[in-house]
Formats: sequence, C-alpha cells, structure tokens
Amino acid sequence: MSVFITFFSQIVPLLQSILLVAALIGGTFVVRNTRKNGIVQIQSDTILAMQQQIDALKEQNAQQQKELDHQEFELTAMREALKEEGIYITIDGERVTIKDAREPGTTRHIVKKPVRKMIPSKENE
Repeated sequence: MSVFITFFSQIVPLLQSILLVAALIGGTFVVRNTRKNGIVQIQSDTILAMQQQIDALKEQNAQQQKELDHQEFELTAMREALKEEGIYITIDGERVTIKDAREPGTTRHIVKKPVRKMIPSKENE
C-alpha cells in the first residue's frame, strides 16, 4: 500500500502540470473560437443591414423612376396639347422659349434656374 501512496504522491505534481498545460491550451482555443464566432456574427449582421439598406434604396429608386415617368408623360401631353393650339415650347437648359404661331413675331424667352426640391430622408423622420 505504501508503494501506491509513494507513486501517487510523486505523480500528482506531474498530473497537475499536465492538466494546467491542457487547460491553457484549451482556453486558448476557446478564446480564439469565441473571437472568431463574434467576428463572423458581426460580419453577418453588417451584411444583413447593408442588404436591407440596398433593398430600401432599390425600392426608393423604383418609386422615383415611376414618378419621373409620370411627370415626363404629363410634360409631353401638355406640349402636344399646346402645339395643337399653335403654341410651341422649347426647353434648352435653363432657357425656355415660347412661340405663338397664331401671332407671328410673338416669342418669349424665359431664363430661370430650376429649383431643386429636397427629398426628406427616412432617417430624419
């Protein structure tokens, strides 16, 4: 029995050292994996948020294109209606020319810079 006690009393410090080294190595792997998983989660969340923002911008772009198409249709319809009445409108940059074909020599030139209407962003709402 004393042989067992002597053997175990001599091997216990060695086992403690082995366990300590194993715990340090295991802890290092746990910390690395936790850090890696945290970074991957942050990347996934960022990608998801950016994709949602892209989708919102695509929707906003589609709505603006629809509005632009409607305004272009209205402008063309008004020009055609006025042309049928003998009034010709020419737009060249900031200069608008209106010519009344019914009364020769009546041409008006209007120079005015367009006013940009600011579209409120959804962040300010």
